[in-house]
Amino acid sequence: MTIALANPKPSARDRVLSGAIELFATRGFQAVGLRDLASYLGLQAGSLYHHIENKQSLLFELMEAALAQLLLNTTCRVKAIRSPRKRVDLFIQTFVDFSITEKYKLTLITHEFCNLDESQKQRIIQLKNTYASLLNAIITDQYRPDATLGTHLCPVANTVIAILFGQAQWYTLDTTEPALGETLKNVVLCLVSNQPCSGANAQQRATIR
Repeated sequence: MTIALANPKPSARDRVLSGAIELFATRGFQAVGLRDLASYLGLQAGSLYHHIENKQSLLFELMEAALAQLLLNTTCRVKAIRSPRKRVDLFIQTFVDFSITEKYKLTLITHEFCNLDESQKQRIIQLKNTYASLLNAIITDQYRPDATLGTHLCPVANTVIAILFGQAQWYTLDTTEPALGETLKNVVLCLVSNQPCSGANAQQRATIR
């Protein structure tokens, strides 16, 4: 009984979500119909509507939950750290961990955005901007610790976010997690250390400690 309580059986809806993540990520959203998903789960197609509204809303729910998970994980890991260098390292490492352990979720975020409607896209963009603002705060504090953080993202923060989400499309299958983390940290720290934020003194350079 103790083991059963510690490892509860996934609900039917959890199985639907898990199966959809895998199929959408490996086959592509447009190539997977609800009948395909139902067959994969050993269900009748009609029974899926007990758990979801439609295929597009299912995709949106998966993407929204994935970004919310990444945002929460990152916030929790960096919030208690004072050293800018360690905060950058943890920001990158959290993303690397996510890209390795939740690769299907990352694939949805990076490949299936175009299949959302406009209101859904706005929500995903909002979550991405909130995520980017965490890094923006680290970089801005490093350049101008006494300044009020503006609403616009530092160009360096935008570049770093593009690199993080883009790397999923170019790293090889034999890339190890430590190697990926070290490569990304080196690239990001180089950018942060040498490129001033917009509006900062051109002579200022961040010294990540």
